Amino acid sequence: MTKKIDINKILSTGSAKQRAVLLFYNFNLIEAIEKGLESDEKPPLTNKEATDLFNSFKSSKDILIYNNYRELNIQIIRSMRWLISLSQTFEISYWKNLAMYWSLKCARFDINVRYKSQEVFEDLIIHKYTEALEYYTALKIYIKESGYKDKFIIGVVNNIYQSLKDNWEYQTINGDKEMTINLSNVEPDTENIKHILKVEFKLEYETE
Repeated sequence: MTKKIDINKILSTGSAKQRAVLLFYNFNLIEAIEKGLESDEKPPLTNKEATDLFNSFKSSKDILIYNNYRELNIQIIRSMRWLISLSQTFEISYWKNLAMYWSLKCARFDINVRYKSQEVFEDLIIHKYTEALEYYTALKIYIKESGYKDKFIIGVVNNIYQSLKDNWEYQTINGDKEMTINLSNVEPDTENIKHILKVEFKLEYETE
């Protein structure tokens, strides 16, 4: 949201859902900036405008919509933080694996020893990568199905996905030959995505 918000128009004609989306977008952006995030986006509301918007939820129906969206916002941010943790765990595993590969190679271990060690670390890398990828996929589905509209938070989630789809490569041993594997070719498991949606987000969903 880069253009100036017409707060009077929002207050007079905006639905309760539209007002809640704007209010939490403003709050989430302010909180992130206060924690040191560098962003081209600026909070769209002044303190007074945010207060007026908050006070506009007066009817029981409006308050219910506000509370439901607030709970959804908390849930999505909690899930986003877990996705960040999964992504970071994958990256740690990746660099550890890469260091182990070169350590074994430079030490000139027997090819069978290298193969067994590489097999263990390779399984770990792929597991951690798919774990993060599957959680991202489930979260994106839930965001769409739940009607969550915060462009800032959705942008952060998308950035995490882009970091996962970067050029993550590693070397492995196939017989007596070395080969390079690119993790961007790994696909998430549909059944695991369904399980995450059911357990984490209480959503029964049939993936395509």
